Amino acid sequence: MVYITGVIVSEFRYCKLTREWTLFAPERLKRPKDLDNKREKYLGEIIHEKCPFDMGKEEFTPNEITRVSQDGKWKCRVVPNLYNALSVDIPSVSNKDSYFEKHSGFGAHEVVIETPNHDKQIWEYDYNDLINYFTILQERAINLKKDDRLEYLSIFKNQGEAAGASMSHSHSQIMALPFLPKKISDEIEYKKSYFEKHQRALLDDLVYEEINHEKNIIAQNSEFVLYCPYASQFAFEAKIVSKKRLSSLIEFNKSDLSALCDITKEYFSKFYTTLGEVSFNMIINNAPYKEYNYKTRDYYRFNIEIKPRIFKQAGFEQGSNMNINVILPETATKIYKEDR
Repeated sequence: MVYITGVIVSEFRYCKLTREWTLFAPERLKRPKDLDNKREKYLGEIIHEKCPFDMGKEEFTPNEITRVSQDGKWKCRVVPNLYNALSVDIPSVSNKDSYFEKHSGFGAHEVVIETPNHDKQIWEYDYNDLINYFTILQERAINLKKDDRLEYLSIFKNQGEAAGASMSHSHSQIMALPFLPKKISDEIEYKKSYFEKHQRALLDDLVYEEINHEKNIIAQNSEFVLYCPYASQFAFEAKIVSKKRLSSLIEFNKSDLSALCDITKEYFSKFYTTLGEVSFNMIINNAPYKEYNYKTRDYYRFNIEIKPRIFKQAGFEQGSNMNINVILPETATKIYKEDR
């Protein structure tokens, strides 16, 4: 572990057995938590007064990176994560001997404060809220790509304690890594191989089959399709996929962003009326920075995964890396589409 001026800096450690990296970040233990462990309910006015993400509490966050403003007030802002797992202020260096291999915790770790309203959640967002959100994500994706040392961009939202959230104020996180995680590297190679064999993107073919299957389609518009994947890993899991040859938010124009906001708003309206305030993880998948070029759009499609955390994973899932899903996607789709 590396120390800089008395502060423990995170580091990646490589496992030869699994060929995967683990990120060690002891400073994350200090992060605040305002979610009730037992009831997963918010702690009311006491927490509201202390929340550093609220309007008027800007002095309690690190220096702002960027914001979206209207009438002189911020609507969405990005700040460095105070309890960061990665830092761009340390060297990107590796160390390897006959068995052990590690890499300094170089990278970016940012928090996207989605709204100044402490109590407003994503299923309550209007179109403008979502435009602000995706616009600021696009801006950060473009700017982080300028650092040639960064190879992978991870954008995610943890909603609720069961999904790993520690703060109730609606927010997302951005992490940029100096290498591709094994899962991502394997996925990219598989998608490239599929394209070389079929001259079509794998996700294009999967979406085509889902649309023909019909039973799993929740909604679609001119640019995106929303569905419950045929082999969903989680109950009520949903996916938003671009119909166009878009591999990253970097490539989106205003029309693309508008269509994405429409389908996202429609989904979370159905999510709330179907599941209520259930915890979930949302992963916004963009083509990795590494080897990103005009050919990337041949094999990679921008997509968003939403994974509700209704049931807990146990020993079998951990040991086999195979999930047990008790809700068929056809059933989940039917329930999502019911009028309420």
